[in-house]
Amino acid sequence: MSYYWEMVKDMDETQKLELATMLIESVKPIQTKPLFDTPIEEDFPDMDKELYTPEEAYKLTMKDIKAIYDDKNAI
Repeated sequence: MSYYWEMVKDMDETQKLELATMLIESVKPIQTKPLFDTPIEEDFPDMDKELYTPEEAYKLTMKDIKAIYDDKNAI
């Protein structure tokens, strides 16, 4: 940082303003397409619309994890 300060400290105000403008322009965000869109219902027509309690969600998750590890241990 001190290296660059030495380079610009003797610039006049107009030059500093021009440099600051160039730096700001160089970091403007680019409008891009999102990496992923939020899925809409039509994307998953067969998805179950049920809502689970935290306890039910935990049981389902643990069931899936147990099935994965049981399959690995069977090999």
